[in-house]
Amino acid sequence: MKSNQSDKWQFTVSQLPMRHPNTSLTIPNLFGNFRDDTGECLGVTSEQYGLIQNADLLDAVHAALDARGLSGYTERTLIACEGRRFYSEFTFANKQLATSVGDVFGFKLTLQNSFDRSRRAALMLGFMRLVCLNGASTLEKEFAATRKHSNKVSVDFLAEAIDKALANGHSALKVYETMAQAAITDEQGINVLNQLVLADALSGSLRDDIQPLWLNPRRNEDKGRNLYNLYNAVTEHLTHKVSGERFEYAGKVSNNILMRLVNAARNPGKLASLVLPVPAENITVTVSPEPVAEALEVGVLTAELV
Repeated sequence: MKSNQSDKWQFTVSQLPMRHPNTSLTIPNLFGNFRDDTGECLGVTSEQYGLIQNADLLDAVHAALDARGLSGYTERTLIACEGRRFYSEFTFANKQLATSVGDVFGFKLTLQNSFDRSRRAALMLGFMRLVCLNGASTLEKEFAATRKHSNKVSVDFLAEAIDKALANGHSALKVYETMAQAAITDEQGINVLNQLVLADALSGSLRDDIQPLWLNPRRNEDKGRNLYNLYNAVTEHLTHKVSGERFEYAGKVSNNILMRLVNAARNPGKLASLVLPVPAENITVTVSPEPVAEALEVGVLTAELV
């Protein structure tokens, strides 16, 4: 199933007063955010909601990266939901961090913006696992792209936000090391996937595509039997088969599963519950083709422990 996303992000938005449908009177403090190219209303906000044009925000990030001497990145920019939300990924394979689990990661920064109040202008920290080009979520909070109560885009402030995001790299990677310490068996991994379906954190069709990657890993680095390698099976499928057409959905699933697996790795009681078999009558069976890896990155959305 395709999502309503596009790479046609280069449009501007105007904030216009909303009018009563049966009169010519404007509605106090109520404004519509309209695309200038299509006329579509992307959101209704108050006067206090200051618009930031996507191009202005992206230009400022480019300038901030240049100011920090950060180059050699790949970039992917897209919009979702007719342009209500905007994302631009910057992946730095040349800025690498190693972990105690034997993997090397490149940094990923994702810029976000919205015209319907669903996303604040912010940068988010993520990673790319270099051995397989899997994207990986983090539990880091967003790094604001503008100062509080301001919609002015400042290159200096963005540069500071980039510094803060990159400085959190080592601490953000610790969650993967925590998951790697939670050993499970092949069968328990299948149980975890079924439990995630039961909890609506994973669809049955996604589970059926992820399970073969868990049971028959493509790389030696993925043959360890623990929650970290189970998460790698999840991100492999999301990165190479889902994110290309369903960016937001892939990020949402990755975040949700990461939170649940990290919580289980930190809490023996939760882990014991997560590896329990799901009654057969509660397991839905779907038919999906064997996943094939492609060189495509997954989008990263922010998450926090609950």
